[in-house]
Amino acid sequence: MKRSKIFWTFLLMSVLVVAVSVQAMSSGPAPDFRVTTLAGEPISKESLQGKPTLLMFWASWCETCQAELPRLKTLYEQKKEKGLQALAIGFRDEEANIRGYVQDHRGTFSFPTAYDVNNRVSESFGARATPTFVLLDAQGRVVLVHVGGGFLQDPVFKKFIQEL
Repeated sequence: MKRSKIFWTFLLMSVLVVAVSVQAMSSGPAPDFRVTTLAGEPISKESLQGKPTLLMFWASWCETCQAELPRLKTLYEQKKEKGLQALAIGFRDEEANIRGYVQDHRGTFSFPTAYDVNNRVSESFGARATPTFVLLDAQGRVVLVHVGGGFLQDPVFKKFIQEL
């Protein structure tokens, strides 16, 4: 009985810590970052400014990520003419796995994809779970951080996209 209580207390505290860190990251300027896409293109916070950007931190082994990536592609294809940029960043995985997944699902990746070496970029954004979506406005400020699936249903995100 005592172990069960400790487990549930630990679980609740973990959820609260993640919720607080996600909420804290949901406003203010995005951290400076640099990644190189799998195609060799450098991307930084500076290079993305001027247009809203949706970052997706993902892993090849994540089933929720596998379901969300085609949704990201659809959204990107629908909204890129209105200026939306998308960038998928593989993390918490091996680079070979990310490259292999992208190769096997080429039709899904119509947006740039990078690998986060040593998880530095994901850590700077506070991304600890897959998938984590980060929406940046055109000025490079964090508008929203969403952990898990169902990003497209988030009311803040829906409002932001409608206003593009």
